[in-house]
Amino acid sequence: MRQAIKTLIEALFRVLFTYDCVGEEKIPASGPAVIAANHPSYLDPILLGLQVRRPIHFMAWDALFRVPLMGWLMRLFHAFPVDVRKGKGREAYEKARGLLERGEVVGIFPEGKRSRTGWLEPALREGAARLAWETGAPLVPATIAGAYRAWPHFQSLPKPARIRVRYHDAIDPGPWRGMGEAEALPALLAELRRRVDRSLLPGVKADLRMNLLYRLPSPWPRPYESTPSLALALLVFWKTRSLVAVAPAWAYIAYLLLDHLAIPQSKLAKWVRNSSPILFTFAYGPYVLRHLGLPEVPAGAALAALMAGALFPYIYEHGRTALGFVRGFVVAACLELGTLFLAPTGVGPHVALPIFAAAFAWEGKTVFWRYAAPVLAVYAVGSPFLFRTGAMALLPHAMAGLLGWLIVRLWPYRLSERPVEEPAPFGLSLRP
Repeated sequence: MRQAIKTLIEALFRVLFTYDCVGEEKIPASGPAVIAANHPSYLDPILLGLQVRRPIHFMAWDALFRVPLMGWLMRLFHAFPVDVRKGKGREAYEKARGLLERGEVVGIFPEGKRSRTGWLEPALREGAARLAWETGAPLVPATIAGAYRAWPHFQSLPKPARIRVRYHDAIDPGPWRGMGEAEALPALLAELRRRVDRSLLPGVKADLRMNLLYRLPSPWPRPYESTPSLALALLVFWKTRSLVAVAPAWAYIAYLLLDHLAIPQSKLAKWVRNSSPILFTFAYGPYVLRHLGLPEVPAGAALAALMAGALFPYIYEHGRTALGFVRGFVVAACLELGTLFLAPTGVGPHVALPIFAAAFAWEGKTVFWRYAAPVLAVYAVGSPFLFRTGAMALLPHAMAGLLGWLIVRLWPYRLSERPVEEPAPFGLSLRP
């Protein structure tokens, strides 16, 4: 039952956090070991143990065990409580030492509490180093990157973010066991910090930079946002002579201007703005087809849901990649609209748009590309059978999707370089 639940949690974490763990083979296959990691979130004991074969017995704050679901999960992952009040943790320490003497793996967070900044706190507690020094068990450093972004201390619930766990080469405490305690423990902690910081700090700096970027003013309407909507408005008005028919396009242009001039910026505001061309396409597209006398797209809601799933992984991607996908989608949609005039069939978008998304994910090796690219490609290839349409009639639409991908492949999206105020030096060269 424990393994089944563990597998389900790992699958969930891979979707919500694109979770991955590397270096777990550096934990000794047998015998005692002390795992010591940074502590950015409540998820950390689970994150460290998901892909590790051996059970890790974590020291965890005793208050967590009184939270119904959290306490149950902590026990499921072999955690045991520790009273974090000063002078009250001796019992938990002795239990950890007993586990090591029986050849078990013990996990400790040297910070003693969740990080308030995302990196290792300046003062580390000596428990992990002391256990390794006293028992001779190897000290295995681990870095948890991205969990602070997913569930920082000031946030009540977690949110999607890319999380990576990395286990480092074990530290043999042998060379330090001949030293005195006052000299050996700080030296072990310094080596632990060095190995964790080496892979933690680049991610922390990137997170801080992203937080600054989220607060920057949004850009003026980008060409791939404004030009197609204006062109559609002119085309529809030319065919209908109706201001009502083009009102959604002008409303979208007004939203782009308001986003730049008046809407307060945040992560959510940036996400909505960046995905707005796709949302606008699916919201206004059916009206455009109707006004232009083109075939209606059957099962349009299914196509919209499929493309929303294709867009989801780009939440975790770098801005250049995510915006490149949106820009490419707009290019593919415009090419598909032109193809509908030449080969009118409502099934065409079911082929063109998924083929573009599959090619973009495959070529860019984006998040979940191993799953997304085959699913999207199979959907596109299977559309003639799903909708009972001749494959040859859909060939021009497949070419439109591939041409859209080729255009963004040859002329990739480039972010404009805008000055970003770097955090002032503080501590580990950053300021929280």
